[in-house]
Amino acid sequence: MLLDMEHSVKLYVYDLSKGLAKSLSVQFIGKQIDGIWHTSVVYNNIEYFYGAGIQTATPGTTHHGSPLEVVDMGMSSLPADVVQEYISSLTSIYTPESYDLFMHNCNNFSQDLCQFLVGRDIPAHITGLPKEVLNTPFGQMMRPMLESSLRPITTAPALSVSAVPVTNSIALPASPAPKATIASQSSSSPHSVIHTTSASEIDNIISSHKAAVVFFTSSTCGPCRIAYQKYDELAEELSDKCAFVKVDINMAYDVSRNWNISATPTFMTFIDGQKFDEWKGASPPNLESNVKLLISAAYPPHSHLRLRVPLLLSASNSPVTYTRIPPLEKVSDKLVASGLADPSIHIVNEFISQRESLGSRETPLIDLHQWNTFIRTTIARSDLGAGAIFPLIDLLRVVVSNDVRVSSWYAEEADLETTRSLIVYALAQNEMYQLRLVTLQYLCNLFSCPLFASQLFSRVMLTSSLIELVVGSLLDTHVNVRVAASSLTFKMAEYVYRDRTQHSEEVLFQSDCGVELVVAILEGISQESESAATAGRLITALGLLVYCLPASYTDVWDSCTGLEAHNTIISKTKDSSMSEVKDVAVEVAQLFAAH
Repeated sequence: MLLDMEHSVKLYVYDLSKGLAKSLSVQFIGKQIDGIWHTSVVYNNIEYFYGAGIQTATPGTTHHGSPLEVVDMGMSSLPADVVQEYISSLTSIYTPESYDLFMHNCNNFSQDLCQFLVGRDIPAHITGLPKEVLNTPFGQMMRPMLESSLRPITTAPALSVSAVPVTNSIALPASPAPKATIASQSSSSPHSVIHTTSASEIDNIISSHKAAVVFFTSSTCGPCRIAYQKYDELAEELSDKCAFVKVDINMAYDVSRNWNISATPTFMTFIDGQKFDEWKGASPPNLESNVKLLISAAYPPHSHLRLRVPLLLSASNSPVTYTRIPPLEKVSDKLVASGLADPSIHIVNEFISQRESLGSRETPLIDLHQWNTFIRTTIARSDLGAGAIFPLIDLLRVVVSNDVRVSSWYAEEADLETTRSLIVYALAQNEMYQLRLVTLQYLCNLFSCPLFASQLFSRVMLTSSLIELVVGSLLDTHVNVRVAASSLTFKMAEYVYRDRTQHSEEVLFQSDCGVELVVAILEGISQESESAATAGRLITALGLLVYCLPASYTDVWDSCTGLEAHNTIISKTKDSSMSEVKDVAVEVAQLFAAH
């Protein structure tokens, strides 16, 4: 693989509060906060940032103005196609809908991109700020207001994407041009908005719909116009769940009198014909927040969303990798003794040693195609036993660990052929537990690359083979195999959970293999008595797999009920040897009790 020329990587830091946080934070939350940070990453003369999805702009020309600080993150020589593929993979994670000011924001995106490009974290005072604020009582109380106030700023479309140069760089889809702030009233409203001046018609609409919003406005109300566009957008988005009514009180005097409207704009919301809320003012963020609150109250969300399961959900970001380096000389001697005296082995050993001392950023990448050809050819040889091959797979495990260049290469490989070959080989050599162990660890290391999971789960046959390998390993007699299998199970569950919450998709439960995995996890939890870490990861994996899983997946829920999932998990809280998993077990048990 040829490397592109090096490009500097800069972190642009902006203060959304424009200095107010620094001067007022002690007064309001009892501690000094220097700013409310927004960050972006500048690479190859393009500024990448997250708000209304992943956006791009000419550096320093976004609506945030000039950066308060520019941090030099280093140089990156990653191939342009690898960078492009990586950023494209992040678009499914950093969507406009999943933006959260405190938990999933621009700084999380900058952190991921900087780690990928240069292997460095952005400053800790930036990534740690949300937790620092939320750890204060005032911060918790002010969270909804801060979210509604700052979200329009952080998620506004980029204004200069058309000026971004794309020579030898990644060109993401341009953000849509900003819509006009003020829209005309009735002429431009969507068909989903009901215009009426009849009091009886308003009563009929309210009584015949599960939820309704009535917007009392007037043709002479200037502030009302600020809310027109947002109201029409909400109507287009939510008309299947809620009736949206717009009333011009200048043309409906009886309506104004009947509903005691003293000022415009006035909004009223209703559930099942009963008044739910009323407020005045034309703030679009406040309007959206109140309408979404109405929808949540009228259509209660999944029962799991009412539960407090912080340990379970925070575990969804935990890395699991196997980076131990074996004695490289002994491994080489063993491979040579088995008839595998290939130059690639020496090249890889030198690469591993150099990377260990210099870091991946300073270590030139080897010819992965040549190395991979040697791997594939060796696995296909019928004259070699598994005992001769597993040290080679262990070297592969080390090569892909903590090096996004290598893991991305394997994640992008056509049809994941090497990974497929390794899984099939490990299944065929089932009696060789060392081979299964290093294969499971190799797969865990690959899951650290965001590209890998989406590639894997898009291939049904490969997913089925992977689950067959995991299911057989979860009940293995060797504890280290069970540990690796539980780690891999956790990474699979983590991806399934994230995909479900962001895209409402079920990448695992489209066939019987998902149910088979759930059953194996429950059996593994029930029988695990040696390793609390293994039991904890399996309990967490099960929780992530079923968290907010729709009730329509009856085969999954029936399996859990039949195997008494709740009792199985609760039993671990009473086992003194499993005390370290008690808290997360209690949380996961709630999911089954609430179903």
